Order: sequence, then C-alpha cells, then structure tokens
Amino acid sequence: MKAREIHEFLNRMWEDILRLNEELRSELSEKGFKVEDVEEVFGAYIFLDGEWKVMKYPHPAFEIKPQMEAGATPESYYLVVAVPRERINENFTGAFIEIFPRSFIYGSDDFLNDVYNWRRDGRVSPVEVLGRIEESDERVFQFEANFGSVEALKRGILRTIDLGKRFGIFDL
Repeated sequence: MKAREIHEFLNRMWEDILRLNEELRSELSEKGFKVEDVEEVFGAYIFLDGEWKVMKYPHPAFEIKPQMEAGATPESYYLVVAVPRERINENFTGAFIEIFPRSFIYGSDDFLNDVYNWRRDGRVSPVEVLGRIEESDERVFQFEANFGSVEALKRGILRTIDLGKRFGIFDL
C-alpha cells in the first residue's frame, strides 16, 4: 500500500464509524440503548495469519450500552456483545453463529483463547461451543461478529438487539 491509500483507508474507516454512531443515537435510544461517543481504542487484538495479534495503533469504536461495542479495524467492521455465562444457551449461541457466520466467541478475561473462531472451527454445533464455555472459568463471554461494510454492521447491530431481546441477553 502507498501512503495515500493508507490515508484514504483510515479516513474512510473513521468516517464510517463516526457516521454510524450519529445514525444510531436516536434509533437505539427508542429501544432502550445508549450510544456513547466514538473513541480511539488502544491495545485491541486482530486475528491475522491464524493468530491474535496486538494492534499498537488506535482504531475507532463506540459503546452501545448495555453490553455492546461497535467499531472498525483494518480487517473488518465489528460488533462485540458481552454476555454473562448464565444467560448463554444453545438457542442463542446457535442463532448467533448462524446469523453471523464470521464470528468469534471468547472470554472477557482470557480473550486470546477463543471458544469459537469462524476461521479455525468452521461449522461446529452450538452444543460443542456450549461445552467449551462450560469448561471455561470465564464469567462473561464476548460474542463478536465481523462485517464487510458499515451498512452490514448496522444491520448486524439491529439483528443482535432483536436476538438479544428474544433470548434475554441484555440488562434492560
């Protein structure tokens, strides 16, 4: 990549997230969610070449309270939903993996050891994923979905809200 391409890519990534943040503020407040300001997030990880690698540079992200974060990295647009262990069940897990085929599930403390990774695991049953969750000492799991565009991310956020409400995931 040339410097101009990197510059334009980063500007587009930030512009997309800033615009989405503004769009969601009024839409989601009507559903009981609070959209926080976009921030520079440091110390995140990205899955590249078969492993999680630290990002020493900031990326744009914002919280959707309760329990969600949306943002963009050089790899994708993403949504992360924090789900307490006691609220995770086979139906929610299966629906999440089916609706969001590009997804990861990992604990909030030991996030580098994922219990589901779409790039590594392919199609596994929700029962198998639940078994991995039950074997873990984690109390909260992060359900992450990756998207190819900011429009797909917005649709994913809305679908996740519907899914989360249906399965009692959110603290509303």
